[in-house]
Amino acid sequence: MELFGESYDRYFDLPEGTVGVMADLYSDGDTLILENVLMYPRDVETLPIGVRGVLSIRRQIDSEARQLGFARLRMTGVRLTGASPRRPVDVPRRLK
Repeated sequence: MELFGESYDRYFDLPEGTVGVMADLYSDGDTLILENVLMYPRDVETLPIGVRGVLSIRRQIDSEARQLGFARLRMTGVRLTGASPRRPVDVPRRLK
């Protein structure tokens, strides 16, 4: 599957509330790349989901990428809140 500049836009329901995730989608061989990842609360101004919520979302995205046949996932962005705001984030993952 070849992806270049497609958009990823999905909502995830967590116990704390609903979180939207948007990103630019690319593929490089067996790697699915989500660039400029943005996580935001839906229908509220702030939503403290913590590390557990972020990991839950990541696991669901891992599962989706695996179902599409990708062996690796890479997510990049910039932290806007929490610990170390404005810090670049680059999370490579092996799925298989």
